Amino acid sequence: MHTFLERLARYHISYHLTEINEFCFVFPSRRACLFFNRQLGQLVEEPIWAPKIITINEFFNEMDATPVSDSISLLFKLHTAYSEVMSSDITIDEFLPLGEMLLSDFNDIDKYMANPKEVFANLAAIKKLEGDFTHLSDEQIEAIQGFWETFDPVRLSEQQESFLAVWDKLYDLYLHYRQSLTGQNEAYDGMVIRRVAEKVRAEKHLPLPYKRVVFAGFNALNESEKVIFHFLNIQNKATFFWDYPQKILQEIPDPSNPKIKVTHEAALFIKSNLQDYPSPSDWEAPFTDETADITISAASNELVQAQVAHDFLKEVALTTSQKEKTALILADEQQLLPVLHSIPAAYSSINITLGYPLKNTPAFSLVENLLAMQKTTRTTREGKTWFYHRDVLALLRHQYMKTILEEGSQSLIHHLIASNQLFIEGSRLNETPQLAAIFQKIDTTAALTTYLNELLIMVYRQLEKQGDKKLEMEFIFFLFTTIKRLSDILTDLPQQPNPQTWQSLFKKLVAGQSVPFKGEPLQGLQIMGLLETRALDFENLIIIGMNEGVFPKTTPPNSFIPFNLRKGYGLPTIDNQDAIFAYYFYRLIHRAKRIKLVYTTSKSTSEEGEMSRFLQQLYYEYPGKLKVETPLQTVTIPTQPDITATKSEAVMQILSTYLTPGGRNLSPSALSTYIECPLRFYYRYVAQINEPDSISEDLDPRVFGNLFHEMVELIYQPFVGKMVQESDLDQWLGDKARIKSSMDQVFEKNIPFIRQKSGAFTDLQGKNSLVYEILFKYIVRFLHCEKQVTPFRLHALEERVETGHPLNPEISVNLGGTIDRTDEKEGMVRILDYKTGKAGKEFREIEDLFNRERHSDNKAIFQTLLYGLIKSDNLGHNNIEPGVISVKELFKDLYDSRILRIQNKKKTPVALEEVKAAFTTQLNLVLTELFDAQTPFVQTDHKKSCGYCVFNKHCLRE
Repeated sequence: MHTFLERLARYHISYHLTEINEFCFVFPSRRACLFFNRQLGQLVEEPIWAPKIITINEFFNEMDATPVSDSISLLFKLHTAYSEVMSSDITIDEFLPLGEMLLSDFNDIDKYMANPKEVFANLAAIKKLEGDFTHLSDEQIEAIQGFWETFDPVRLSEQQESFLAVWDKLYDLYLHYRQSLTGQNEAYDGMVIRRVAEKVRAEKHLPLPYKRVVFAGFNALNESEKVIFHFLNIQNKATFFWDYPQKILQEIPDPSNPKIKVTHEAALFIKSNLQDYPSPSDWEAPFTDETADITISAASNELVQAQVAHDFLKEVALTTSQKEKTALILADEQQLLPVLHSIPAAYSSINITLGYPLKNTPAFSLVENLLAMQKTTRTTREGKTWFYHRDVLALLRHQYMKTILEEGSQSLIHHLIASNQLFIEGSRLNETPQLAAIFQKIDTTAALTTYLNELLIMVYRQLEKQGDKKLEMEFIFFLFTTIKRLSDILTDLPQQPNPQTWQSLFKKLVAGQSVPFKGEPLQGLQIMGLLETRALDFENLIIIGMNEGVFPKTTPPNSFIPFNLRKGYGLPTIDNQDAIFAYYFYRLIHRAKRIKLVYTTSKSTSEEGEMSRFLQQLYYEYPGKLKVETPLQTVTIPTQPDITATKSEAVMQILSTYLTPGGRNLSPSALSTYIECPLRFYYRYVAQINEPDSISEDLDPRVFGNLFHEMVELIYQPFVGKMVQESDLDQWLGDKARIKSSMDQVFEKNIPFIRQKSGAFTDLQGKNSLVYEILFKYIVRFLHCEKQVTPFRLHALEERVETGHPLNPEISVNLGGTIDRTDEKEGMVRILDYKTGKAGKEFREIEDLFNRERHSDNKAIFQTLLYGLIKSDNLGHNNIEPGVISVKELFKDLYDSRILRIQNKKKTPVALEEVKAAFTTQLNLVLTELFDAQTPFVQTDHKKSCGYCVFNKHCLRE
């Protein structure tokens, strides 16, 4: 295969070898320059002076040495000009989207040498027409107001005056902006190109330090380029070489009207270029009549697309050793990461022309966390700095914080979670110099820049010590320079933006930044975007992302200038974009030998799930010559394993602590856990895996339950060992302030973030204030209900009880726990358990309490009966009545804490003595199973209970 660049190099060596050092070769891209330079080096037999090889932008910069500023500087200077011309106080972050479109339009107007005064005058006229309602009759206005009540043509006109003034002043803005840049010896790209073209047109002269300029590989030319090309062509100082497949020049009959000849869309620009700027007569373009091996692959999703790329590259690697003749083209550049992970090991050298998005790097996520923390950091009048816990923990959990703080980050996280404070005082976060550097309040933009860069330097130095973090160090360095560049630009502004505006600017700036990969561009597999393929040829080619909407793009460029106006003044439109994409595609594939074109059939955020129109066209252009494949993704549905935990010697050793006198007590809640799911019991009580800790901002059900328990304990504590009379409860009910004061104490004790020592955060906010009021109503209602059962003697609150339960003559199990309340009424000892959650108080058979599927509904009954069993052993009698006080039922008409058994459609209160024997029998069966070494801990079959289990991920049941 003879490539375009190879043929171009051979031509000039053959005809211009002795004078080639006086030539200047101009290409559309830097990569084409590199590949052409290599071709020359490979073809010359003796050393020669190399010619000048540059891009078209570099060529114009040689003609006009005015520095082209970067986009950030240009946008800030445009903002200044806009504020002056429009007399506007628009902020820079509000102006950025507007500024980007204005700058793009200015560039197009200049590159295509449109008359700016006429363009903007017509644009203003169009905007006036769009808002002109004077043609509407009263009846029409009334009809519009029928479905648009606020429509008022008079008021709209008043509002539009200031809006239309903006359009009227766009030409003034254009002139003022260019004058401002000229005064500062700066320019934007289009401004330089237009200035060169206008100078050539006016002076009929272009000073060139070259004998001849060779323009090669171009397609769509703007008007400024055409002026230069035309002038140099007339002066016989330039030659032109066009790279295109010959087939696109053939005119074919229109299927709808055979008398009309249709030109291929890819030839829209090339056809006129060949007529206006013909190549030398002795130039033989490297056309080929050979049809490539083309395969269209319909991948079901993006991952399969990457797998297709892997298989293709692996197959190619087996048949060729020249890896640089293989290219992987990304029509959708967002596919870079999946593709990189799918490159076969045979490709030791890879050259990537695309950059890695800076916003996806860990360095950027670190800065994002730092900025988020700054937004929520507050300073009190006393001078103390408070940090919001979410931002602090997110920052401490970042991978680079672990690099800086090492083990200190994890221990600090545990310490902060244990304290459960919503806001963390700064003095707790400055125990080391590193922590003090991280956790500080920044108030100015200059200080914010210094703060971020110092932390990036700190991370960079730590990574440098590790030795194998070059890529991450490159990310940090690139981000460092970006922040520094933004700082330098802002320093020159007359008014400094505040830190919040700086953050907005920074995020918008980084959104479009990419970190370039380093590599040898002339070796190995070439991974590139479509634009980088201009003038290059490859034998083996795979293009992924060939979906409609992506290739070609269907979104028009962002512009204030409407389509018809752009068309009228020769500015680029969406039609031009389609033709350019078509040229890139057909030029790229026409000399390749093996081609695979991949699109996805499923719709995603960036792709429509429909093949590109160019693939549809190939079916008609290469009838019967295309291969079509649908790669299958191997999908296996793994059988969910039954997870069990065998009772090894180590496990039995742990369980034996429940059998040792004075050892651990098996609580009613632990036994409930075992009945519901033996494996959950194993995780929690044998393996002792704790739930992940976190700081709770809201009062979750567990905390609400604790608050209710402690309030009741606080109320009843003075009556332990005494009779509780109705009048005692009336005293509480008559003093609501006393109840709330007690609640304040309980809240402050249980929720540290509500009232901290500084007094800075004393108020309950949001949902928590509602919880406070709800709890207050519950307590008041509870006292009213309790009056119904007075008098009674209160024996104990939060009483710890335990007993050695004989399982058999040889084994005794330690049972124990905490009884919420023990009292006595009419000679019957009552064991009462407070439940703020779900609490069933009715059952039919004792066996139901031990049934795995029904236990969840009967849990409160089971636990209260077990407490009664333990208490009966302590008291030596069975004159005990277990009861459950369900907070959710306090507002029912009947207040009854007794447990009821349903028999023969009748509900009767349960006394321990009546069910003790049957309960003990069932209990012994469960305990026997628990301590049986041959019975493993198994998953529950009742999967409904897995929904709220914290271990469902371990069991693959989430």
